[in-house]
Order: sequence, then C-alpha cells, then structure tokens
Amino acid sequence: MKRFFAANVAEIKKFSPDQLANVNLWDGEAFFGRLLCFSRGNVVRYHRHEHTDEAFDVLEGEGTILIDGRELRGTPGMTLYVPAGVEHGFRADGTAQWIVRETVHERIYAGRAAKMIARAALKRLPLIGSRFR
Repeated sequence: MKRFFAANVAEIKKFSPDQLANVNLWDGEAFFGRLLCFSRGNVVRYHRHEHTDEAFDVLEGEGTILIDGRELRGTPGMTLYVPAGVEHGFRADGTAQWIVRETVHERIYAGRAAKMIARAALKRLPLIGSRFR
C-alpha cells in the first residue's frame, strides 16, 4: 500500500498538441490529484461537477481560467478553489506550455460509500486482496 507520493514535475509532465494531457499523480478513496498539461490552443470547455470540489494551482506557464462567467489570468503561484456546482473551464492562450495541478475531493454519498466499504473488505481477503491495494 502506498503511504505517500512524491514526483518531480519536470520529469513527469507531458504534452499533446491536439488535446490536454492528464498525468495522474495520486488516487485516494475520494481524493485525487493530477497534472493538467496544456499546449497552446488546448481548451477545456465550460463545465461543472455536481459532486466534486476542486483546487487548481498554476505551476508553470500561463493561460486563462474561466470561472463563473469571469476570466482570470492563470500564472505561476495562482491558486483557485472551485466548489461543486460552479462552472469553470480553461483556455491555453498564453505560453507554449501551461501546467496546472488539479486536486479533487469527491463528496461521499450512499452509493460511493457502499463502493468504498466493498473495496476495503476485498483488500482484506487473503487470496485476492492484493489486487485491490
């Protein structure tokens, strides 16, 4: 079982000229992180998540963050919290490459809680548990 995650962004970042490249960093039960690696011209259209809260931290480059009808310049050091239900998107219209770390917390409801309990139980079975760790 992993106890922590550590990585050097310079070593794991990747880019695609055609679409946003997602690099998974960690995946907890209801908490995960990834790098959003934008090449100039990549766009994530306005959307909303009804059951997830997100935080975005701009690590490298710059672009435009669209949130709740506003446009914000995303530059290194900027952090943004987007609660569930708020419309947001991204437009890579700045530097050639733009890296944003996304941290997501999924709100837990009955169905998700049942899946988490089942997974925890499967982890404890002697013969198949290692597949779920």
